[in-house]
Amino acid sequence: MSKYIKQYGEIRTGTNYLKRLIEINFVDAHVFGSILGWKHGMYDVSNSRDDTKSHEEWVKRKSKHGVVFSVDGYPLRYSPKVLLAAIPNLGYIFSIKKPIPYVLSYKNFRFPNKKLTPTIVKNMCERYNKSYYNWLELYRQNEAKSIIVPYESLIRDINHILLNLDIKFGMTKRHPEASYVDEASPVNASTDVGLLVDKKSQFNKKYYLEEEYLSNITDDLIAVIDDHVDQSLVDTFYKLGL
Repeated sequence: MSKYIKQYGEIRTGTNYLKRLIEINFVDAHVFGSILGWKHGMYDVSNSRDDTKSHEEWVKRKSKHGVVFSVDGYPLRYSPKVLLAAIPNLGYIFSIKKPIPYVLSYKNFRFPNKKLTPTIVKNMCERYNKSYYNWLELYRQNEAKSIIVPYESLIRDINHILLNLDIKFGMTKRHPEASYVDEASPVNASTDVGLLVDKKSQFNKKYYLEEEYLSNITDDLIAVIDDHVDQSLVDTFYKLGL
């Protein structure tokens, strides 16, 4: 039986990596990133905001002549009928990364050649707060069929995360007699049409798990993050997460 999961998480919080792990480890599992709204927002359409109020309304708005288009404007292989039927049993995954590595990773992804300033950091922190306030509300509305996946937990132990996903959503394991399969290469920005995996590189988990990123940020900017991120919100997500 097909499993449909709507994915949310801020930019650079491991959403593509998690999607990749689910797809290579479970049969007929469908993780929606830019379907039913933008995974980095709520019902955003790419980088724009609309006033969509529900998944059903989103499907109707994004359908044309029987074809549904993703947030990125790609025609999808899912018909309006399939998506509307999937919505009542939809699972939810929320990804989160600690604020300091989030800021650094976001900066390196969006504007690698630009100097990180207090104003830029403040704006990123405000975005982070707003996103996770919205997602906490959505999580609480759907807690029975939702899972929060902290990025650090994911890269520390994929077996723990995937086992919990399996139990929560009733997945079908692709390799029943074997351990879960990891993806050693970086999974780059992608769409629901297909993931882009950089097979020429290998991902360095130590950078995050051993907090090597701290050498790339000043104490002054860390103070800005501390002043502008709602730490109680972060603590709540990590307490509720795997």
